Amino acid sequence: MSGTDVRLALISHTNVGKTSLTRTLLRSDVGEVVDAPHTTMENSLHALAESPEGDRLLLWDTPGFGDSLKLKQRLDKRGSAIGWLIGEVWDRVTDRTLYSSQQAMLAARDLADLLLYQVNAAEDPEFATQVEAELAMLAWLDKPVILLLNQLPPHSRKAERDALEQRWRERFGKAPVRTVMALDAHERSWIDEVRLLAAVGEQLEEPQRDAMARLIPAWQAQALDRFRHSIDAVTELLVATVRDREPLASGQPARLARIGALRRLGQRLEQNVKRLDATLIRIEGLEGDSAKRIDTALTATRSHGDRPTPLQGAAGGAAMGAGAGAAVDLALGGASLGLFTALGASLSAAAAWSWCQRAVDKRTLGWSAPFLEELLAEATARYLAVTHHGRGRGRYRDAALDSWRELADAAVKDRQRDVKALLDAFDEPDEAKLRTAARRAVHGVLTDALLTEYPHAEWIL
Repeated sequence: MSGTDVRLALISHTNVGKTSLTRTLLRSDVGEVVDAPHTTMENSLHALAESPEGDRLLLWDTPGFGDSLKLKQRLDKRGSAIGWLIGEVWDRVTDRTLYSSQQAMLAARDLADLLLYQVNAAEDPEFATQVEAELAMLAWLDKPVILLLNQLPPHSRKAERDALEQRWRERFGKAPVRTVMALDAHERSWIDEVRLLAAVGEQLEEPQRDAMARLIPAWQAQALDRFRHSIDAVTELLVATVRDREPLASGQPARLARIGALRRLGQRLEQNVKRLDATLIRIEGLEGDSAKRIDTALTATRSHGDRPTPLQGAAGGAAMGAGAGAAVDLALGGASLGLFTALGASLSAAAAWSWCQRAVDKRTLGWSAPFLEELLAEATARYLAVTHHGRGRGRYRDAALDSWRELADAAVKDRQRDVKALLDAFDEPDEAKLRTAARRAVHGVLTDALLTEYPHAEWIL
């Protein structure tokens, strides 16, 4: 089937992050990413998307600009024979960087329908004279330009991104720039990518505009498919946690038997959380693993004289509660991610201890409903960290969970109706009903978290 090609050229000053962004958009390790200028020396073409009708979205990754003034002088002389000779022959031999910059501009002029111009958002736009000079050159191409803000502050939130976009829009939001948007190669979301495609479609003429109207749904469908798989992965973690049981060892004092059972539950939870991390990373087309390791040095088997505080009962109060929470964290080998240490500061030792566990019967231990709610928030933070990790950043290592936990907690609170329905189904013997309640809660919480950051993305509902 024959469709229409939409051709984009990604251009910028050298070492701003073009190849990193290309890798993130493609979810593939193309090109070479090095923290050094003039790493990309040749134009390279990549297919970003294809519609069922055969339309293609193509991206040229181009060499970065070096000496913008010298480049402009070369381009101004290109119309003459001597100018062509200098640019194509002399510079190719004597100044490879300048030659590559000219090739980038010529590719943008001859092969692209729209230009994606990337800038370093860490700069103050009021003093970005280099950007001003390069935009003057881009005006020479007579093509629409979308200005992309790269190298945003780590873990920036919507208000911060909106403010940056506004500052750069006020400074450079005139021809040839049609729009300004934040799109960090290291930390962006799939919703940002769809927003970029929509902005591209708005700036094109037919037939490319019609092609984008077909390409965007194809891109969205792939993104939503990954989202659904992520929801399934978090759902599996919750269902496995609800169903997990551990018998109390016989022939031991009751309290020691309980802490041994909780230790074994914690080991299995540890493995399930690691499995969730690995699944989310794979779904997003990344490699690596979570940097936030779960400590496996379990301490619940310490000697009787050095047992965790919860075994001492509820005699403490708030001060003792902090120690109780820390002891629960230790008993779980870190699988609780420090949740109980904070919780224990406001609870008695007995409350901090009982918050995480419940007696299924006289000889069996399981996780409690309040713990499941906390686990949902933690899993949501993990999803947000993974899905915002751009492939151009390299292997997934830094989970940055703390920066996402507040958003995850708020989403769980906002979806209390669905969360309550899940907790009400805690003892539901019908596996299908439990799974339905869990998936509804996960879908609602993850969707609310994303819409808080990207309120324009109603299409994910």
